[in-house]
Amino acid sequence: MILLAVAVLLLLFFLHFIKVLRPIENLVVSTTKTVLRPTYRLSNWIGENYLDFKTKRELLRENKDLKDQISTLLKEKSEFLTEQEENDFLRKQLNFTKEFNYSFEVANVIGEDVDNIQNTIIIDRGLKNGVFVGQPVVADKGILVGKILKVTKNSAVVLLINDDLSKVAAKIQNQAKTIGIIEGEYGLGIRMKLIPQTEMIKEGDVVVTSGLERGVPAGILIGQVERVMSAPEELFQEAAIKSAVEFNKMTMVNVIKEKNVD
Repeated sequence: MILLAVAVLLLLFFLHFIKVLRPIENLVVSTTKTVLRPTYRLSNWIGENYLDFKTKRELLRENKDLKDQISTLLKEKSEFLTEQEENDFLRKQLNFTKEFNYSFEVANVIGEDVDNIQNTIIIDRGLKNGVFVGQPVVADKGILVGKILKVTKNSAVVLLINDDLSKVAAKIQNQAKTIGIIEGEYGLGIRMKLIPQTEMIKEGDVVVTSGLERGVPAGILIGQVERVMSAPEELFQEAAIKSAVEFNKMTMVNVIKEKNVD
């Protein structure tokens, strides 16, 4: 049997060598190509589309994973920055209150005036925290930003010093210790008024609270003289005051309460 198979193979090889089988071989090859060509194309199409679909699915999954990671990182960064901001604020306010020997209440800004009638902010501290009408409110670095206007049990409204209804007793830290009244300019700025014409003031002079009104200690920083407005025929002169605080960007403030008793 084996010898017969070997003999047949040798015969076929010989016939192929002398090209006797060429027509039959060409027919077989042609028929095979006709059958295999669409099968080959179909297999390629299935393979490419499957791989393309698989790749897209993997990319979509990776994209979702990356977005989730970015969201987590942004949340962690936001929480870290918020904690860092609060810690920095508390550290500065602690130094400030130690200097003035007053107790204080740190508060978060939770809203603003919605009717645009007054320049106010709403804080998350109220009567139960010892907050009362008239108490001064300071921002970063102990700069005065307003006074408590209204109080409820859990919140309070702060009238900002740039409101036209705001009035704060102030003095200029010059040689004469010039006194006057700080008033707002419809949310656009602040001015010091009722300054006697005889007083010598200049740009850059530091302005602080005078301590001449109840509940507001002397020496709280308000700002600096930016411009002096003086007319010879007037009894008083005025000064535009520049504050270092951006009133529309405050997130935390400090309510100055009663004086500590040693």
